[in-house]
Amino acid sequence: MEEFFHKLKSGEQQRVVVYGTSLTAGGEWAKAMNRWFDAHYPHLVTFINSGGPGENSDWGVANLETKVLAHHPDLVFIEFSYNDAHEKFEMPLERGAENLDHMVNAVRSRNPGTSIVLQTMNVGWDAPNGNRSASVRPHLQEFNDNYRRYAAAHGIPLLDHSLHWKKLKEDDAQLFQSYVPDGSHPTPDASLAVTWPPIETFLSACHKSVTQTS
Repeated sequence: MEEFFHKLKSGEQQRVVVYGTSLTAGGEWAKAMNRWFDAHYPHLVTFINSGGPGENSDWGVANLETKVLAHHPDLVFIEFSYNDAHEKFEMPLERGAENLDHMVNAVRSRNPGTSIVLQTMNVGWDAPNGNRSASVRPHLQEFNDNYRRYAAAHGIPLLDHSLHWKKLKEDDAQLFQSYVPDGSHPTPDASLAVTWPPIETFLSACHKSVTQTS
């Protein structure tokens, strides 16, 4: 991340791609990130949201060229574990891990200087709409563990949002359910209240570090 922010500090144009499921494609946190870059580095960041609603990391691998690499990103955020865990995909844990490794290596093979940040997203619940958003993801934590292990092994930043959402679900189920009314997708206000703050803290720390060392 240091090189990315140093380039911004020096006035170089940079490209940011966020890549993942509908939790990225429609996430209010992504819009907030775009606004954050506009506020701190006006006219220097091209922001691309390449989320794929309803998709998992098989789609992520298959569409990496057009959705990510073709944009020549300098910073990429990746999340697919929430949908990798959906039983409809019948995805082995090992393939989820292999897909993540493939995406990271492909990004870095194209440009070794690209910064990468991994994310786990919110947990779900079985809302009355019949989607059974939690029940159809019985191994969500194990798929999230793919991201935790990979981040630790490769020294890649991980924003582990699922921990915050899991705690909220356990501590205040009523508020959690109002925040995620359909079982999977946080409302815009909820995304800003729970998912966005750790991202903002992370970006602000990177920004501050570069500012202090300049």
